[in-house]
Amino acid sequence: MTLLIKIIGTLVTGMGIIILCNPHAARRMMAFWRQGKNIYIGGSLRLLLGALFLYYAPRARVPQVLSVLGVLALLGGLLIFILGPEKVRVMLDWWDKQPENRLRLLSLLIIAFGILLLYAA
Repeated sequence: MTLLIKIIGTLVTGMGIIILCNPHAARRMMAFWRQGKNIYIGGSLRLLLGALFLYYAPRARVPQVLSVLGVLALLGGLLIFILGPEKVRVMLDWWDKQPENRLRLLSLLIIAFGILLLYAA
């Protein structure tokens, strides 16, 4: 199970690095999530990751960190379903209109999140 959490942390960190180097990659990802019912796939993935983090938290190196990340992922997933696709698309559109420097700043948060996952597992 540690390996799965570390793979997720590595993927998240890699995604952040890609966005840091090429902010248009974030715009392409947002375009994907805006299409059709893909928003619900994103919400389901967040719920799944949140459950995975909470399940693994007692065996993690830093269980408090993984528990908090799990709760945040669950809340984020639930929020997607509660708000519905129209409101989530509005948020994605807002991020899509941000300048490249702001997307790069967001990528630093994504990288930090990935590193935190790697550390906690």
